[in-house]
Amino acid sequence: MLEYKIVEKAQFTVMGKARTFATDTAYREIPKFWEEHLQSEETNIVCGMYGVCIDNDGKKFEYLIADNYLPWNEVPDGYETRVIPAGTWAVFPCRGALPKALQDVNTRIWSEWLPSCKEYKLARNYTIELYAPPAILKIFLIKEYFPA
Repeated sequence: MLEYKIVEKAQFTVMGKARTFATDTAYREIPKFWEEHLQSEETNIVCGMYGVCIDNDGKKFEYLIADNYLPWNEVPDGYETRVIPAGTWAVFPCRGALPKALQDVNTRIWSEWLPSCKEYKLARNYTIELYAPPAILKIFLIKEYFPA
């Protein structure tokens, strides 16, 4: 059984570098995106507190390496802001070496937790990875679900 907790989160805004990924290659390509980012000078702009996934069609999704947006700062060229909506979120802890541990938790959320969860369903298409050492969390925007 996956460990998780349900929390309410206020709306917030992130700023980050975005790319579009195919769902079938994301486990291979996103770590390369992180490696490229972390080896660049751009960590002075965005250190990478979040990995934000915004799914559009189930086949491709936008992924941002992001930090909290500070509205008094200018958004540099090549960076974007996204408003993350307020809502009910399912928070799953992730333990172990990256990226495998995070990918394993993600796979289990999609293959075990979501199909068997009777109280909640996905709401919109946001998932967030929060990198706040020592904690790494995978967070899904959900809504209460009461089948008829």
